Amino acid sequence: MSEYNEKLEDLLDHHLIANEELEKRKEGGGVGYLINGNMCLGIYEDLLIARIGERLATSLVDRPGIRMYLPDKGLYDDFVMVEEKVYSHTKALRKFIDQSISYTGNLPAKDHGKTQQDS
Repeated sequence: MSEYNEKLEDLLDHHLIANEELEKRKEGGGVGYLINGNMCLGIYEDLLIARIGERLATSLVDRPGIRMYLPDKGLYDDFVMVEEKVYSHTKALRKFIDQSISYTGNLPAKDHGKTQQDS
């Protein structure tokens, strides 16, 4: 059995299918979507993880169903965790996706030791 919400994975895949910038990775019990090696969106258990920038993240964390991303490795000021009661609304999900792609797409590229694989 999966440790993360596969329904949310299907939703994200549906919204992101045409975006060739994104790379999908499954690791650490979840799924991550990266742009230029930078984490953009992710799924942890039933939560949507969205990298939206520190300013926007800080402004949203007081709203019900949205909180700062607090992984075991520390605080990530530009990420939020979004509960299903929020992202289940198509417009809200689309806004988090668009903001995450816009913000993360402007970050410097990272090389995480990615290996080239031919498909």
